[in-house]
Amino acid sequence: MHIDHILNGIHNGDFPLIPDAWGQGRTIYGGMTAAILLQAMLSEVEPDRKLRAMDVNFTRPFEADVPYTIEVETLGEGRTVCVKSARLIQGDKIRAVVRADFCKPLDSPVSIDQFTVPDIRAREESFRITGMHAPVFFQNVEVYMASHVPPFGGKPFPEMHGHMRFAQAPEKITSPHLVGLIDAWPPTASTHYDKPVPMSTISWHLHFTLDADNFAPDDFLGYASTVSFDEAGISSSTAHIWRPDGRLLAKSVQTNIIYG
Repeated sequence: MHIDHILNGIHNGDFPLIPDAWGQGRTIYGGMTAAILLQAMLSEVEPDRKLRAMDVNFTRPFEADVPYTIEVETLGEGRTVCVKSARLIQGDKIRAVVRADFCKPLDSPVSIDQFTVPDIRAREESFRITGMHAPVFFQNVEVYMASHVPPFGGKPFPEMHGHMRFAQAPEKITSPHLVGLIDAWPPTASTHYDKPVPMSTISWHLHFTLDADNFAPDDFLGYASTVSFDEAGISSSTAHIWRPDGRLLAKSVQTNIIYG
């Protein structure tokens, strides 16, 4: 099922079943989960407000092909900022929670842009992540690894970077599409492990620029992440995502855990 079909259903007030083709282990891929919750919130937000930040908590596995509901709540709303939350409920249990800030752009004399595109290998010189250890949802995305140490490569390399896009381009890119794509990358700490281990995101924080939905649907986006720490089965990493022209789109901070 194409991501557009799912997001359009959410926009229209439906809750289409999410097929196993978007699966990741025992749950639906986290990027898809966050994307549909964001889409549900956007359906209640004025179009002149832009998504600037969101927090995601994955509380339980979100099962494929099982009915679910989404509850949206407005936490606060003023002339500039609207804060909303959304909960995905399946089987009377909360599976994921998102809180997001939607803001009207304001006139300001200050504009700061400190981002510089990292010096990474071109996509043509990178290798696509495929194979038996890739999650099922990877059939829906193209992720090219530019860094030299792959996931579970067993080497103490603290970075992961490369290029990404949807395998089948959406009709139009929106912020839920971007959220659905960013999470495709394996946890950055996975390079240190010498064999596959079950790693999952438990919390995810994102900041967005005003250009976060301003690029072509078939563009490859850049991604560069650095792991901050990994201890006692929990790791944290920070990533930057950028357009082909070098403009920053988003900053991502994730906390991952090894689960049993």
